[in-house]
Amino acid sequence: MKAAATLLLAAGGPLLVAQAPIRDRVRGLLAQVDAARIERDVRTLVGFGTRHVLSRTDSETEGIGAARRWLEAEFAAIAARTDGRLAVARQEATVPCQRPGMPREVAIVNVLATLRGTGDPDRIYVVAGHYDSRNGRGEDGVGAAPGAVDDASGTAAVLEACRVLAGERLPATIVFAAYDGEEQGLLGSRAHAEALSAAGANVDGMITCDIVGNTLGMDGARYHRHVRCFSYAVDGADGPGRSLARAATCAAGAHLPDFEVRLVLRGDRYGRGGDHRSFFERGYPAIRLTEPREDFSRQHQDVVERDGRPYGDLPDYADFAYTANVTRVVVATLAELAAAPPAPLAVSAALRRDRYDTELTFVPAPGAAAHEFVWRETTAADWTHVVDAAAAAVVPLGGGRRQATLAGVCLDDVVVGVRAVGADGSRSRVAVPPEPDRLDRSRRARAAAREDADGAK
Repeated sequence: MKAAATLLLAAGGPLLVAQAPIRDRVRGLLAQVDAARIERDVRTLVGFGTRHVLSRTDSETEGIGAARRWLEAEFAAIAARTDGRLAVARQEATVPCQRPGMPREVAIVNVLATLRGTGDPDRIYVVAGHYDSRNGRGEDGVGAAPGAVDDASGTAAVLEACRVLAGERLPATIVFAAYDGEEQGLLGSRAHAEALSAAGANVDGMITCDIVGNTLGMDGARYHRHVRCFSYAVDGADGPGRSLARAATCAAGAHLPDFEVRLVLRGDRYGRGGDHRSFFERGYPAIRLTEPREDFSRQHQDVVERDGRPYGDLPDYADFAYTANVTRVVVATLAELAAAPPAPLAVSAALRRDRYDTELTFVPAPGAAAHEFVWRETTAADWTHVVDAAAAAVVPLGGGRRQATLAGVCLDDVVVGVRAVGADGSRSRVAVPPEPDRLDRSRRARAAAREDADGAK
């Protein structure tokens, strides 16, 4: 192995030095994230009393109708400063609902703000939070349901990310989404993912921020230095969703040295689900960001008084500085991905029979200034090694394909991949070649069904 050309990465996340100008560009964006604005947004959403999908729509101060109009106005105020590049719209639909005590059909309204890309606008990234809420009775559309952490925190993170990124001219398109009806079975995100799929949209990644505002665990310990990142995968530990998750660790490692994205190699929290699942079901790469330790004693609870204090999912229990750091993860990840070329195509990998070298065949990404080649042992959560094209002795094969040789890397024991690097140093998702012994269609379908069952909220 050519150790001198190999950059080792730490187990907790990539120790990558971002190149200028992407380093300087992202640094400036992260400095704009404002915890005070996030707190204002969370308290405003909580102030509508309840944002249950069945709550009032005829009031300017109460219910989900008032909440969505406020969100539209906030996005519109951002759009007014973008010379028409940010477009705000509603997605309205009447969708089936299977929750006990709920109508069989429910009207939902998603609020979407689309920042169209300047060079590769058909490549889309979605970042979302859900703005609906619920209390201890899932069908209660009248009682207080403040939902400060679940999920005003995620919605506020999306709003703040939009404020910060809206002034940027990025090649790819970013959609900032506030979803309705998540608490009743992912209704809004499913409608959005279905519409994108029906339109043949090229969604290269979806990030949902759901429950990103609490740092005090039920054990009394404070958890504020990392965010959990969940991702679905049907075939083992890899796939587009896991690739997106590792892109988030790469961005955080390069731009947020004091805050970590910690991979959880599971679709979602055990036996539960979120809006990223709607995109996974449509074949799109999708991840969920969630605080390290949820406080279940306040989540989906009625607002009552305990020990002389109001009790429930209230802003007083939220950590807005933490939500700001999660927002910085989102901004860094989206800025890197939307600025970078698309991911290359990893065609195949093979182990030479005369020595322990891995040969990776790939199709370069259009517009890429360079490519990097990564690998990790099959038991490692994240990439541990990376080399550039010179160290990988890349040669053309014809037909637009190229071959990289990873000297001394035994393919039997590792997973390999390739990513594109832009002229500014931005990096795409890693593309991984298909394994020859991957699951057949019937086994894949059964595996997906198990993931869906585990993800039922």
